[in-house]
Amino acid sequence: MLYHLKHNRFWLWKALETYGLGVYFLIKQNTFVFEPPRPSLLDIFDDPPVIFILAVIGTFALVYSLWNVNFSYYKPVMTGLLTFAWLFFMVAFGLHDFAIQRYVSFESMYAFFVLASTIFEIVMGDD
Repeated sequence: MLYHLKHNRFWLWKALETYGLGVYFLIKQNTFVFEPPRPSLLDIFDDPPVIFILAVIGTFALVYSLWNVNFSYYKPVMTGLLTFAWLFFMVAFGLHDFAIQRYVSFESMYAFFVLASTIFEIVMGDD
């Protein structure tokens, strides 16, 4: 397991970052709140079902990083889920920034850099 962890440490960090995004939504409730309160599609992105989906995606990456699962299509599905989740939240944070007329926020930049590093590893990785 330690050999796999050393070999797949990048995916361990992506799993922890995905868990961290879920924890961020738990700690900072109502992330996508607008002033004055108005309903928006962005309101559902920090609700418990979405946080659960983030935990499932993080678990996919954690399992791969610890045990180097070699089932057919496990790694492409895992990387696809991570890429989709971070692209989804990068766009959501960007739309929130645009809606409240703010320049790019820390959350948007962080999601962009996590997404960029994931795509770079998918394209340039050693597997």
